[in-house]
Amino acid sequence: MKILRRIRLYTGVCKIDDDLLERSRVARAGRSLIQLAIFVRAIEPVLALVAAVLLLTVPALAQTPGGNLFGGNDQQLGSGVREAIRWGRNLLFLLGVGGVGWGAANIMMEKSWGRQMLGGGVCMGIGGILSLVYSFSQGNAVNLDTDLGN
Repeated sequence: MKILRRIRLYTGVCKIDDDLLERSRVARAGRSLIQLAIFVRAIEPVLALVAAVLLLTVPALAQTPGGNLFGGNDQQLGSGVREAIRWGRNLLFLLGVGGVGWGAANIMMEKSWGRQMLGGGVCMGIGGILSLVYSFSQGNAVNLDTDLGN
């Protein structure tokens, strides 16, 4: 309770003219940042203690009784990387579809749409590149049709 009263007392340090607060968005943001800094300063010892406990216990939690990190399966790391690439590919493709859809909706509402379309296209392109990397990681060759369907 005592620490909460101290925090409330310190929030009075950042007194700003009410007229200025009504007119200026930067003044309101600055006041909020000052109050946040006061709060973080008040809980700083607790944050330091939590960080110290985490830094000291994480190396001990990483050890296994057998001494091996991957449980005896040497394929586990490669499988994890492939799954991460697959999830990233799918997520980027879906973000691209969402960006293009957002851009199309903005075209219909006569708003600016270029950045949404560009972002959606870039996400789809990076998703395509990740799809190629995933295909290579699975050992699949990518065939290029040079006779254009003839």
